[in-house]
Amino acid sequence: MDLEDFEIGRVVISKKGKDKGTFYVIIGKDALNNRVYVADGKHRSITRPKPKNPKHLQATNWHLRELKERLEDNREISDEWIHQQLLVYYEKKGSN
Repeated sequence: MDLEDFEIGRVVISKKGKDKGTFYVIIGKDALNNRVYVADGKHRSITRPKPKNPKHLQATNWHLRELKERLEDNREISDEWIHQQLLVYYEKKGSN
């Protein structure tokens, strides 16, 4: 998948590295360096996101649309909110 396939607010799963299997949400992109910035609200905060190569991420069909809206409107986003949203998705995925 290319950088264009990873939009802000999309939930992704790490496929490579010591964080393999971790759920993240995309909070930013860097086209120059071909990186996306991801956070999980627990180990990687919104203020210290992890830069990841898109090749090392698996996109899901789930989006945090409210996250994108909050970023566009410069509204506050807490790490706790991100973590809770990801937990909801993780629980839904586990029950299928």
